Amino acid sequence: MRATFISTSVELGLRFVGIWPGLPYGTVTWYAYMTGLMVGTYFEYVYIFHHFDISNISNLIDALSIALAGSLGFFKLISLWSRRRIFYDILLAMDQDWSDALARDRSVLSVMSSNANLSRRCSNVLISINTTAAICYTASSFTRHSAGENLNDSVRLLPVKMQFPFEVHASPFFELLATAQLFHMVSIAALVAMINSLIITLILHVSGQIDILRRELLTVCDEHSQSGSIIAGIRLLITRHQRIITFSDNIEELYSEIALMQFLSNTVVMCCIGFTIIGSIAEDGATIVLLKSAIFYIAVTLEAFIFCFVGEYLSAKSKSIGDAVYESLWYNKTAAECRILLFVILRSQKRLTITAGNVVDLSLEGFTSVMKASASYMSVLHAMY
Repeated sequence: MRATFISTSVELGLRFVGIWPGLPYGTVTWYAYMTGLMVGTYFEYVYIFHHFDISNISNLIDALSIALAGSLGFFKLISLWSRRRIFYDILLAMDQDWSDALARDRSVLSVMSSNANLSRRCSNVLISINTTAAICYTASSFTRHSAGENLNDSVRLLPVKMQFPFEVHASPFFELLATAQLFHMVSIAALVAMINSLIITLILHVSGQIDILRRELLTVCDEHSQSGSIIAGIRLLITRHQRIITFSDNIEELYSEIALMQFLSNTVVMCCIGFTIIGSIAEDGATIVLLKSAIFYIAVTLEAFIFCFVGEYLSAKSKSIGDAVYESLWYNKTAAECRILLFVILRSQKRLTITAGNVVDLSLEGFTSVMKASASYMSVLHAMY
């Protein structure tokens, strides 16, 4: 299978967790990675329970924000794995669209290639941002040690707060475990960015198909077209419109639960990170804490914005199909031809959208609600502390 829209970085991420179709031993790869991820997340929550101290709430919230972000990535991967059959159908539909584009004029291929290049650039940028945030967060602990804050091996801290049932401070075991934590954080951050990049890729593919459909609607309704060719052309375009609707419904089914988890988790995580940033301003070593927390906050906020933006973008694109029909030369056509065009307009009035658990549509208004809620909770925590 060759889906041209999928960037190399996203494909590598899907192969890494065993979700890419046709991958040898994909199930074994999936269970091996998820087992390691679950073990790491378990020790993070053990640390939270063992260090649950309201007097040191800054440390508690810092550990909780990382644990929640890791849990979100864990459940996202489970949701994607459970719906991998839908994902395979989406890849087949994309492959079919590219095959059709190669058989049509170069302008169609140009539109699809332009959106494909944009999706690749977005994927690389998102994965780079998340990876940088993970590296900065874990490297800050090594910076503290090199600065001389913790020179005694017995009190050395791991980059990620975890509670193990054995001694971890002796060398070289401490260094090996710290390196494993770095890989753990980077892999989660990159895979979460991969999932976010995948939805951008799918939405850009749909938008490219909509742009092609709009242009062909204007062409088929040209005043020089024959009556019989208009009806035959519109029937073909209605079939393509239905394929776009089916593709969008598959995206909705694939990402609905993921979007709901994203909304709930980001509200809490952004609240926790924001509180950590505010609480560390007046403390010693604030520069290091601000560095790791600020980049982490940007990455988490960007996740919520991506989901809301692509939902808003898809809705606007779907409504533009009806606008294209209305902007055509429909007034020069017969009543029978206009009735067919009217059905296209009516169908396009039902927006294509992505929902968060079939509860709320993803939109920029939803992103504003998430930011307001996280800021409100952060203010309450700061007042209590």
